[in-house]
Amino acid sequence: MDKMITITSQLAKISQPAVRGLAGHAHWQNIAKTKGANDAKKSKLLTAWIPKIRTESRNESDLGKNPALRKLVQDATAAGVPKNNITQAVNAWKDKDFTEVQYGVQGGEFVALIDCATYSVGKMKNDIQTLLRRANFQYSTVSFQFDHFKCVSCNLPLNMSDDDLLELALLCGTEEYTIDREDETIVFNVHSDDQKDFFEQAKQQDLNIKSVSSLYVPKNMIQVTEKSHQDRILKFMNALDAHPEVEDIHHNIENFEMFVS
Repeated sequence: MDKMITITSQLAKISQPAVRGLAGHAHWQNIAKTKGANDAKKSKLLTAWIPKIRTESRNESDLGKNPALRKLVQDATAAGVPKNNITQAVNAWKDKDFTEVQYGVQGGEFVALIDCATYSVGKMKNDIQTLLRRANFQYSTVSFQFDHFKCVSCNLPLNMSDDDLLELALLCGTEEYTIDREDETIVFNVHSDDQKDFFEQAKQQDLNIKSVSSLYVPKNMIQVTEKSHQDRILKFMNALDAHPEVEDIHHNIENFEMFVS
């Protein structure tokens, strides 16, 4: 922005009266403001769709074989996400340089795990470090403060009552599951210690697994009441949410929704 102002001022001195220099200055301000708004809109659009597409494409990137991925791509296209960004997200897991990485962070009693999927671990770490520095937080080993679950999404078995589904879940070693009959999906939440037994049972029960994701549940929740600390955490979380390579954030704040609203 400073560079633009300097150039405009120099051009005004050479060819136009000072008043035109002010008009040029305002013109550049409007351009910069519009560009900033468009960049922010594009960034928000990407972060709303790209992580979802990457997650869904992990197990099956063929649109013809993955209806959920196909619908996400159609919806993202309709929302205005650029085609090249969608294509890159769909094919991300085919790239040998694309990888998952998790960072633990801490700020006082506040702890969080940040799941990322990136082409450059070094750049990702630097990006997170910049956000930590601004918030006066730090990297920390905090994974031991969370229980790790696998969220296993399966096609809903046909012609099964709720009692039958409960029995199926128990056979697979878990009582934690959710049913979406509209999407014809059942999602099992399985503790990481039990996942091997679960997958063996799921195979025996002929369950068709659509996708697998991770969920980290804090062992102890905290209440953040100090307004300045709330503001710091919220600003940090919003910055993470705006990063296109941040997939998920797991934290231990019980009243987070209260100071977001």
